[in-house]
Formats: sequence, C-alpha cells, structure tokens
Amino acid sequence: MPRRWMTTLILAALPAIPVHAGESPRRQVRLIPLPAVAPASADWVHPEGKTRWDFIAAAGGKSSVMTLESREGAVSRQTRLPGAPEPREILFQDSGEAGQALEWLFPDRFPTRLRMGTRRSFELEEKEKRGAARLEIGTEIVGIGWLHLPSRPYEVVLQRCLLQRTGAGPVTRETFYRWISPLAGVVAEYHPDSRSGEPSDSYFLDATLDGAATLKIFSAQMFSLPFDGVDYGWDVPGTCTSSGTPCSLDSQCASGQDCVKNVATLTTPSYATMGALIAADTWDFSGNNGGTETSATNVPVSSAETCNFAQCGYTVPAGVLERLDKNFATPASTLKTNDVVEIEVRPADTTIWARAGSQKEGVSGSFGQGESRFCYTTFGGVTRTPVPLYRFPHQDVPGADFYMQAGDSWTSGVFNCEQNIFNQLCGASQFLDKLYSKSCSGHTGTQSGTVIKGGVVTLPSGHTFNALLLRITADFCVYAGSSCLFAVDDVRTFNYLWQVPYLGTAARLESLQVAADATSFSQLAETDIRFGLFPPRTIQVTGQTQTSISLSWDPGLDTHRINGYKVYWDTDSGSGSTYAFNSQANPGQASIVGTTATITGLAPGTSYYLTVTSLSNFTDPSTLATTTYESLLYPTQISGDPAFVYPVEVQATTQPSGCAPTAEAGSVTVNPTAVPGEIQICWAPLADPCLTGYRVLGSNDARNDTGWGTVSDLASGTTCWTGTPSQLYYLVVANGAGGTGPWGHYGH
Repeated sequence: MPRRWMTTLILAALPAIPVHAGESPRRQVRLIPLPAVAPASADWVHPEGKTRWDFIAAAGGKSSVMTLESREGAVSRQTRLPGAPEPREILFQDSGEAGQALEWLFPDRFPTRLRMGTRRSFELEEKEKRGAARLEIGTEIVGIGWLHLPSRPYEVVLQRCLLQRTGAGPVTRETFYRWISPLAGVVAEYHPDSRSGEPSDSYFLDATLDGAATLKIFSAQMFSLPFDGVDYGWDVPGTCTSSGTPCSLDSQCASGQDCVKNVATLTTPSYATMGALIAADTWDFSGNNGGTETSATNVPVSSAETCNFAQCGYTVPAGVLERLDKNFATPASTLKTNDVVEIEVRPADTTIWARAGSQKEGVSGSFGQGESRFCYTTFGGVTRTPVPLYRFPHQDVPGADFYMQAGDSWTSGVFNCEQNIFNQLCGASQFLDKLYSKSCSGHTGTQSGTVIKGGVVTLPSGHTFNALLLRITADFCVYAGSSCLFAVDDVRTFNYLWQVPYLGTAARLESLQVAADATSFSQLAETDIRFGLFPPRTIQVTGQTQTSISLSWDPGLDTHRINGYKVYWDTDSGSGSTYAFNSQANPGQASIVGTTATITGLAPGTSYYLTVTSLSNFTDPSTLATTTYESLLYPTQISGDPAFVYPVEVQATTQPSGCAPTAEAGSVTVNPTAVPGEIQICWAPLADPCLTGYRVLGSNDARNDTGWGTVSDLASGTTCWTGTPSQLYYLVVANGAGGTGPWGHYGH
C-alpha cells in the first residue's frame, strides 16, 4: 500500500455547512471504468506532490451511468452497468455527524472543506441488496491543480481517502484517491489496491449529464488597481484584405486595406465561423505562439500615460487607466489603446463603467483608421449616456460580493444623437472632428454585454483555465454635425472575451468594424490571446531530506517574457494565510537553478506547502519606466469562493530524524531454487539516502495491511532472499533507522 493504516481515522472535523433551503442535490454522470488489471500510470498510483495529472491515455471499459440523489439524511447512488437489467443502488446514510452522506457524495458543495490540508472524518452506513456495512472514512486534501481527462481538463483538488469497512465479512481497509472538481464533483477515483473487480471502483468522468455547477466571476475578481500585474499576448498574423499579403499590422497593408485574421486558424480543432467556435465547450488556443506582441497593464491616469489626459472622461478621480500596447517592445512604433474604467457598488448590482477611451492613440487618419476616442460621461457641459462594461447582478447573501454567470446581460441606454466620438489626434481640433452616435435602420444605437457560457480555455503557454465567455457589442451609426446632419459610418463590432477569475481577459477576438451578425463572420480585425504572465503550469516535489525539499516545475510553452521565479513555503497552506517564507526574503534557504529549486533549513519530520511564481521586468512604452511584475498565486477558484486565490501548491514532508526511506522496492521477482521447497525473491537495488537494508514481509491475507510479519532483515548490499515459504504473500520494503519505506502495491 502507498500508506499504512497507522494514520487511523482520528481527523479534525469542521463545522457543518448547511445546504440552501429547498435544494435537493442531484447529479447524473457517465463514467469510464479503469479495469483492476490495467497498466497503472504514476499519476494515478503516486498522485501526491504534483499539480497536474494526465489521464488522457487512460484506457477503460464500457461506460456506465451513475445517478446521485439526495434524500433526508442519506444519498442514493445508482450505477447502471452495460447490459445490466437494472441499476445497482447503494444508499449511504449518516451514522455520525449530520450531513456527512451529502458531503461524501457531493464534496463540491462544501467549498471551504476543499482547501489544501483540510482533514475530515465520516461515519456512514452503506446499504444495498447484498447487505449492509459500516464505513469509517478519513480524508485529507493533499493536492490542487488540473486533471486532464480524454474528454476535457478539470480544475481539481486531490483528496486522499482512508476507508475502513466493517460488515458481515472481515474488516477491510484501503487507501485511495479522489479528484474533485468544483463544478462537476468527483471526476476520477483510483483504488490502487482494489481486488473486487467492480468496474466502478476506479473510474474517470466521461461527461456530466445533469447537475454540473456553473462558473461565477465576482466583481472583486475583475477590477484591478494600478501596477497589479502585466498580461502578455499575441495578435496573430493575418492577411491584407484584397491582396492577401501576409501581415501582422494594418500598417503593413496598402492604403484602404486592413490586416484581417481568420477564425479557422486560431484553435485545435478549427472552426469555420465565430458561431461554430463559441458553440464549443473547450477552446485550445495553444497553437498561437507568434504575431504582434501585446501587453496589458493598469496604471494611474496621468499625462505621461496618455496624451488625452485632460480630455473627456480621463479625469474621473476613481478611474483606472487600462492600457493595451501592441508591439510594446518598440516604443517608437507602439500602437496604443487605452480606456478609463470606474467601479460602482450599487444596491442591486456592482457595475464597472467604461468612461472614456482611445483607439490608435497618436495615429493620424480618418475614423477607423486613425485615433478615435469615445466619451460616455458628462464633460464640457454635455451629458452622455453611460455605458456599463461589466455588470454583476447576483448576490448569494446580503453583504456578499456580486457576481456574474452564464445568462447575464446588460445594455446601455440608447444613444440619441450624442456627441461621444472624437476623431482627433491627442485632442487637437480638426475638421469634422466631433462625431455623433445614434440608432438608425439596422442598428440599435446601444452598447451591450452578454455572458454566453462557461468553459475551459487553453492558452499559447499551455496554461488551462476555467472561463466565462462574454460578448461585448457596439451597435450604432456615426454622424457628423450637432443635429446628425449626415451619416459618416456605422459600427456593429463584436468583442468575444474569455474571462478568468482574477486574471481578467485570457483571450479576446474582435470582429471587423461592421459584422452582419454576431456569429456568421469568419474574419477578425484583432486578436489578443494571452501567454502570460502566469506561474508555472505544473509543480512537482522531486526529493526530501531531513532538512530540505526539492522542486521542479514546468513554466509553460512560452517563457520569453519570464525573467525569474520566486518560491514560497510555509507549514500551512497558502489558501488560508500568506506564506511565511519566500526565496526573496529568505535567500539563504533557497537555491533556484533554472526551473528547479531546493529549500533548505527546514525542520525534520514536518509537512510544508510550497508554490512558485514567475517574474517579469516590463518597460512601459509611454513612460519608459521599468516595473518588476509577479504572477498571481495561480487563480484557482474552488466552487466560486471569492475570498481566496488558491495557489497551485504541493505538499511535502521532510524526513524524520533517523529517517525512513521514501523509495519503493521494484522489479521484484520470484524464482525456484535448486533446493526443493525453497524460493528466491530478488529485487532491484535502491539508491536512497536513508537506506540501511531491506525487510522481507509475509502474510496469508493480501486484502489488507494487518497480519504482515517480518520474514527476514537483510543488509543494504543484498538484493535477494532465499528461504522456505511459510506464507502465501510476500513484500519487500526498504529499511532505515527511522522505519521502513512505502510498501508498494499488492499483487505487483
């Protein structure tokens, strides 16, 4: 077994969390079983100390459908196997703390209990036609990250479960693992020591048929203060309209032509139109690793940051200037876009307002070609219709943060010949430079937003995130003259945004200035597909001593804007409090080489939580000031909890004084000898700093870890034992001054 039962079931219990009144949880899923004799992946058998688990190549049997339904003090689990005349039903009832059956079968409904290090204990009655049993279960959350299944990725926590079953037969004990999604519940379960042959013992999720939760994004996760972070992205290459010449910027095309990008080139698999793309539930942009580089930052509103500082809307005291700089690494040719946003908490919602902005700042040209500014606030004695950029209408309880979810929408008032567009170069007046917007035939005269759906997005760096897909629509006609004397142009622009909690916009696709509708178009005016700044996408523990822990990490597929890394560690999880130590404040304890680190000066026999962030030095193309930015502590969001940014962290325990080996004996073989009645057991030698020898254990019952006794203790240089067998089953374990190492798996 990976762990002995010596940890018992004495685990801390947290207060119960009541389910909302009137709710009756129900979920139906399609599962793929992992056969008990299937080749096992290290990501299943040894899942601890990792932040990414790969089940993509998992080969299973025929799918089954499992239905979970909550009842008073109990949960019914019905599993219909292929070809079975009726489902197998098991009823789980509370025998200890009230609500335990619900928490065991619907763990995603208890978000505060899914934080790293949280321990729980359960006492349940299991009833079915075959008989009844008493279950004593101890759990601990020992990992957090992304589980990649054949169907799609899931953001998960890893739960180690220790189960003791008491019934009519012998007492059985086992250690197994569950991967829990905040949106879909238990999406994989692996029993390394299962011998029951039941297809449902080890499984992974194929699809949620009913009862999946939807992602929520809270207002506090969408409004950032100045210098909070930097986002890097790609505006992918395209072709010039008419000529078809390859391009990255409009300036590379002939006069009157635009550089357009094709929807079909953006994702794997590809989609011909925007409507086909948004119909998907997962979006893989990882193939986009070139084009024109963009940067997005939040900075104070100042004359150094925008030449329109004193213009309409830029002087809002509470506003934040959002900058998008295309080709930022070459300040002389940077194409600048900015806007001022302001957050307002209102009785019925929280709204982020778009007050003012400038496209192609400092570029001369006509409307759509050169600088054009918008104004949606009172300025110069003119009152204008305000425009909400994002609106958060929902609130679980009074005083809680407002949030948005799929199905939400908002719309500005109708523009009624309002002077809110400035076709000016940095505020300089010119002929017909003040333009007016209003409704007209085929155009509503509004700006609006819609939350279309939730899904999973993979970015050019290979990072995966849960996201809400939003559509922001501008739909009006442009006129000249204070009485809208004659039409100049029209606008029907659609911006599709993949919004991630805390990170903001992970990808943006913008239609051409006039699109026929929201879904049929296949060409884009601009893309901004982010590749950073993100923390490593995976972290792994690579070794422990009495006083040190070693890590390695995968920084992602696109690292050219990363200048270094920062390691955090503490004896409690970063999901509950800030880390007490980091590699910058405690440089003498951290040795970082490339994408590896060793943390020293730790206490023996102590559990630590560790995580890693990425660092980047960014030079603002307007002020030329350089700021060192740090990636967020990975914004995992456990079931919509807005109070915490959960870091993807690993847990590791230093070896105790008089340490025990951590390596398993492998390549064990059993051979007959020349002496009748004797056998020879051999194994591969181990390289472990705590190794003092080997111990051969024997038992007549391989179903649990009781009854195993020492057959022989051997020196570290010995790799075979010969003797007369008196038991049916044998194990070989590494021995050390602090105890024996892990047992491995029965039957291997």
